[in-house]
Amino acid sequence: MYSFPIVLISTVLCALPSYAVEIITRQPFSTKPFSTDGRWMTNADGVNLTYAGVNWPGHGETMVPEGLDKMSVADMVTKVKSTGMNAIRLTWAVQMVDDILDKQSDGQLGTTFVAALGEKNGTEVLNAVLDKNKSFTKETTRLEVFDAIALECARQGIYVHLDNHVSKAGWCCKKDDGNAWFGDEFFDTKKWERALGFMADHGKTWPSFVSMALRNELRPAYGSPNVKVTWDTWYGNMTAGAEAVHKANPDLLIFFSGLYYDTQLRPIFNDGGFRDIDFDPSKLAYKNKIVLEVHDYDLDETNCTNKRAKLTQDSFAALGPISPDVKTVYPLVMSEWGFAQSPDQYSAPFAACLGKFLPEQRVGWMIWVLIGSYYIREGEQGKEEPWGLLDSSGTKWRCPECITEGIMPMIQNTLGVESPVATA
Repeated sequence: MYSFPIVLISTVLCALPSYAVEIITRQPFSTKPFSTDGRWMTNADGVNLTYAGVNWPGHGETMVPEGLDKMSVADMVTKVKSTGMNAIRLTWAVQMVDDILDKQSDGQLGTTFVAALGEKNGTEVLNAVLDKNKSFTKETTRLEVFDAIALECARQGIYVHLDNHVSKAGWCCKKDDGNAWFGDEFFDTKKWERALGFMADHGKTWPSFVSMALRNELRPAYGSPNVKVTWDTWYGNMTAGAEAVHKANPDLLIFFSGLYYDTQLRPIFNDGGFRDIDFDPSKLAYKNKIVLEVHDYDLDETNCTNKRAKLTQDSFAALGPISPDVKTVYPLVMSEWGFAQSPDQYSAPFAACLGKFLPEQRVGWMIWVLIGSYYIREGEQGKEEPWGLLDSSGTKWRCPECITEGIMPMIQNTLGVESPVATA
């Protein structure tokens, strides 16, 4: 866890750093493939682009993207689009691919909900999903649901970013859940590499699929005492995963997460953390595809100056400029952050600080999380998500004020464009 041409706003340009004014023209829904140029992600025309998006989880026990019992795929994407967002971080589990390749089963909806929720509740959720999504049937597979979301995102001008969240499907992230680190109980690195290549290849048919993350929130594996966390282990496995993605789909940007729940990136860009390894992207086949990702859930830090300083030291220094402490410059995206959706939280120190800092740095971001409840989470069926942008009905904003007064202005300032529903 835890576009189309639009008129620019002159006041936004004035509020951004000088380098931001230089690169903002418009944020079109863009041509593939994406590449990197220093600290920027660029499209095939060389235009710098930034993500402003939301997480849509599909890595839970059902391995079906959440919330489709409450709203159709088309309506869900429309809801995202209405804010002015341009990206969805769609999460998935290695187990889904293992089922396809090892069991020759892609988990039809008619069986996958019953398997996760039981006969009675699973059938009720299945019927609700089919009622909301008329093109689905009991024979529709989990992967076909991902296909439907990706194609709808393309139709509405939303980028798809795939994130491998876990190996064994379920809630993330605990240090003893078996999904924590390479070689952990459920984290088979060979099957993980295979799954990355499979999903990268499968997504070639998705018109707006432009980037893919290797793994969510790597962390110490307390359940596997013989599995040691080192930067050298990180390097060997992450480069192998990136090679699997690049071989299968060389067009994709590849997101590298760091250590300790994706809060520590510094050894990647200053080359200071690998004992015997030089992390030199110029030697890699995908050297112009690497993007770094960071997460922030430090709600206890109420001093924005301190938060900015820590983020800069641990991750944002990767944006440059080159210095004795920064050997290589990379694009950076905060692929997870969020807060409980209530009127007192969007203006609280955590959200207010990031709401200004990320646009100022021209850093892309995806907020956690879109949906208002889960099919099942940690054994509780229908568990409500207080951080969800949508409420428990799955159709309305949980905190309209948080959207219109907090998140939408942040989207506008991040993308340098006016939202299509700026005061809704």
